[in-house]
Amino acid sequence: MKKHLFVLFMLLFSQVLFSQENTELEEEIDEIIEDLISLDDDTLFDLINDLNKYQIIYTSVNFNTKTYFLGRDLGIDQYTFTTQAMYENSNGIYLGVSGNFYSEFDPKWDITTVTAGYGKNLGKENNIRLELGYSRYIFSDTDSNDFENSIDGGFYFSTPNGFFGSSITSSYLFGEKTGFQSTLSVYGDIKLFDLHSKNKSKVNFEPDLSFQFASENIDTSRFDNLGIDLPFIDRIVDSFETFSLRNIQLQLPFIFELSDFQIEAGYNINFPIAFDFEDSVDNTSFFNFGVSYIFNLK
Repeated sequence: MKKHLFVLFMLLFSQVLFSQENTELEEEIDEIIEDLISLDDDTLFDLINDLNKYQIIYTSVNFNTKTYFLGRDLGIDQYTFTTQAMYENSNGIYLGVSGNFYSEFDPKWDITTVTAGYGKNLGKENNIRLELGYSRYIFSDTDSNDFENSIDGGFYFSTPNGFFGSSITSSYLFGEKTGFQSTLSVYGDIKLFDLHSKNKSKVNFEPDLSFQFASENIDTSRFDNLGIDLPFIDRIVDSFETFSLRNIQLQLPFIFELSDFQIEAGYNINFPIAFDFEDSVDNTSFFNFGVSYIFNLK
């Protein structure tokens, strides 16, 4: 009998303790809710805004097995390295520097580009983005300074789930000569499989189809220096000064993501558009490999 009474007492006592713990937890939750409700709109907005603030530095190195000018094979058998470091914050400010290395140019480090601009996300899902920026081109060969500056703009759209997107980017180039370039792209972002759920590693397939338009005054002195014999050079120069579709490019990249680290390997096909005096232009293709990392500063 005593044993039964002891068990009954322990059950009642534990129930009281459990009830007290629940009451204390509910009181804490109510207190937090009351604190949030008592905040004025400006303070609450500041708290939410602080959660959305970020600063990042995006770095990348990319390698192309072949190099083409708007998809065209100009007879230069060379590969290309591109490096980039870009700073961006939640206020929309971005600053960057990039460089291009061409295996057959002299000097091989051909150009350094410094970029600054502003971007703004729009829409309820932040799936629309507008960008406006300025770029300064610094050529290693001081004689190649036809295009020293550009004003760059971009419009980007993606579905809320991020599976599909499109963009329009344009640049007005100016210096001793002027030019205009614009690219219309449509792309997909398809997750193939997760490698490890805990460390957020996955493999994506991100096909991209782009239509490249341009008009520019081109400098043919480099072709002469490289010993390239281009037929109908004058007619080619005249054709390049007319704004038109120059190339269609299909990119087929596979991207391995591990948190802030990415590795990319892809195959690319160019479908250059023939000029009026040409019967046809051969398609070109190349492989690309890239590594990138994002440093979170906040």
